[in-house]
Amino acid sequence: MSFLTRRSKRRETQYSDDLRLASYPPPYPDGWYRLFRSKSLGRGKARYLECLGRALVVWRSEDADEVFAMSAFCPHLGANLAGGHVRNDRIECPFHGWQFTGDGRAASVPYSDTVPTRVATESFPVQEVHGQIFMYHRGDGARQQAGEEVPYPVPRIPEVDDGTFVFRGHYEAGRSRMHIIEPIENAADSGHFGHLHNRLTVPWTQFPIPRAAIEYTTRLDFDAARGSYSMPLLVETVFNVGGRRLERTRIKTRVMFSGVGSIMNLRITLPTGGVVEIVQTYLPIGPLDQQVAFHWFAERNVPRLLVWGAVGGWVSQWRNDVRIWEEKGFMAPPMLSRDDGPVMRLRGWYRQFFPELAASPREARP
Repeated sequence: MSFLTRRSKRRETQYSDDLRLASYPPPYPDGWYRLFRSKSLGRGKARYLECLGRALVVWRSEDADEVFAMSAFCPHLGANLAGGHVRNDRIECPFHGWQFTGDGRAASVPYSDTVPTRVATESFPVQEVHGQIFMYHRGDGARQQAGEEVPYPVPRIPEVDDGTFVFRGHYEAGRSRMHIIEPIENAADSGHFGHLHNRLTVPWTQFPIPRAAIEYTTRLDFDAARGSYSMPLLVETVFNVGGRRLERTRIKTRVMFSGVGSIMNLRITLPTGGVVEIVQTYLPIGPLDQQVAFHWFAERNVPRLLVWGAVGGWVSQWRNDVRIWEEKGFMAPPMLSRDDGPVMRLRGWYRQFFPELAASPREARP
């Protein structure tokens, strides 16, 4: 059997996206979304991107080093602006030479003295933080504009700003066939940690280390999240080798979900006292299609091997979740046992990022 035949056979057994999606909340909630790394967009360059149910052009100005995001198709006659040129802080259409500013306004029509004065097309708030470019998206369908007020900023890491932490690596994890809601749903599901994540594996792999297990305690900090757009999950792990719990291996991790988890900041405090922080991001390319990336920093004195192990250990366990997420549906309401985690309480908290559901009393949605 050829490789192509095997791939085709696997695709035939995949679950239907339409059937799975029908059970879930809307696919593009309010929040900040990471588009790509800063280094992938040079001065005076433009890129085309499809995500969040939109076609975007993202460009960096020639002079002020600002980044803009706007609807990709020219409001004049529909040409793709990503095929045009950046002129200072404007994007020029390749079809007729119209120029637009980053807030979606027409600035120049080369063959006419008349330039439309109204906002021509939709534009989006953008922030560039710690080497990555983020865009704010509202899921209610209202027209957006660059510079508008947004509920909260992209989270910053103070130790990166003051130089205590240094950049240590980046990993593009590809695309996962899952809904954006899954990572934050996972946070309340305390029962799955001991069942799905109990094996200690070689970092970055699924190869188990013989007779080595992981024990977990987890807690969502609802008090800290009250009135906030961020939800902290506190996780402690300790290794068990040959039936013996090794307290000296205890690791404390604080996972901060911003929005529904399109941005996750994982602060890992190692047994040696060193700290690693991972920025894990999800960008919906489609309703059940997430582009996933990991971007991490560490204290200068943390050995690279320890950083590699900490990040690789997290990625290995994340892949265990992905294989479940890519085949599951959304239960609303779920059948819960007395000892399950605070699933419904968490759904009540993250409902704020789904404005189109705010007036709906149905329990079938978070």
